Amino acid sequence: MDFLLWAARSLHIFSAVVWFGGLAYQAAVAVPAARAEGREFDPLTRHLMSGFLPYMWMCVWTLLVTGVALMLFSPKFVFLRFEDWWSVVLAAKQVVFGAIVFFSFGYARMGRRVEQMLSGSEPGEKVKPFYDQMLFFGKVTIALAIIAVMLTAGLNS
Repeated sequence: MDFLLWAARSLHIFSAVVWFGGLAYQAAVAVPAARAEGREFDPLTRHLMSGFLPYMWMCVWTLLVTGVALMLFSPKFVFLRFEDWWSVVLAAKQVVFGAIVFFSFGYARMGRRVEQMLSGSEPGEKVKPFYDQMLFFGKVTIALAIIAVMLTAGLNS
């Protein structure tokens, strides 16, 4: 049982680092560098942005499965009982995770829309609002991830 807890916790942490690290890299390094060089809609930049999506979804499902496993393995967990601090923080973390998944769907949807528009040779001014919305969804996801990490710290205290 200890090995299962260790494995689930390790996969959970690794998935969170890959997911949010990839989003942070895109938001803080890749996009500003492409924007500074005037290559926001270059094929290479588009490939970099869309290439992250399979990893993102792999991490989402891994986080979901390992999070549920960690919750069920915990002796503190009692279904729909919010009598102690741990249960309230866990519920808040689940709500934040739901919001993260919602904004991740928006990120992926806007990414596909931008890719379709650029493949159909749409002018850049028509693509820009969708592209900016995609980046906004990524930044909201990063902010929610920081909140989730703080809630996790509350669970382990």
